[in-house]
Amino acid sequence: MTVWNVLIALVIGAAIWTLLMAVLRALVNPPPEVDPGDVVETRRRFRCSLCGTQVTMTVTNLAEPKAPRHCREEMDEAPAE
Repeated sequence: MTVWNVLIALVIGAAIWTLLMAVLRALVNPPPEVDPGDVVETRRRFRCSLCGTQVTMTVTNLAEPKAPRHCREEMDEAPAE
């Protein structure tokens, strides 16, 4: 039984090592740089239809101008006050 216990411990250790190394590699990579020319100022308000949280977006990316997500759903654009 001792040989099997050592083998199982080595396999579990290797799996944990592989998982931790993958997490560390993901944390070391810097986020992608944003081109300042692709960012514009805006004044859009969004509201979560589930919980009522409101967000005011002051800057947006031209390449991806979609609504933020909250409560795992896209927020609705709120009417201007």
